[in-house]
Amino acid sequence: MAFNSSSDDLGELAEINVTPLVDVMLVLLIIFIITAPMLVQGVKVNLPKQTAPALTSKHQEPLVLTLTSDRLIYLGDQPVHLKLLAERLGAALGGTPRPVYLKADAQLPYGFVVKVLAVLDRVGVEQVGMVTRPEGR
Repeated sequence: MAFNSSSDDLGELAEINVTPLVDVMLVLLIIFIITAPMLVQGVKVNLPKQTAPALTSKHQEPLVLTLTSDRLIYLGDQPVHLKLLAERLGAALGGTPRPVYLKADAQLPYGFVVKVLAVLDRVGVEQVGMVTRPEGR
């Protein structure tokens, strides 16, 4: 059993077949393309339609407060009860002035939205932006 170590044998051993690697990478890419939109769905809210200019903020990243048609309140992605909203907002704001964007469902009673706005006022939120959809959509 003698091994022949000529340069021709090393050339054949050094070749790597990358076709399976490319196949696996393309399958992973397709999986990520399909699943990525599902990861950022968030809370479904039927926003009212209104034509208004977009708000620009010179402060930190705004907090997003979502009110669903079922009268559920979400601070970011976390559900919050109305009685605990002031406490959670105070902790999220941390004493710094930050704008709050309010995404309220169009079917919500006006009184419920006013209750939430009153909590925002008690906490000391100075800038409240109402999120709407453009009328053309």
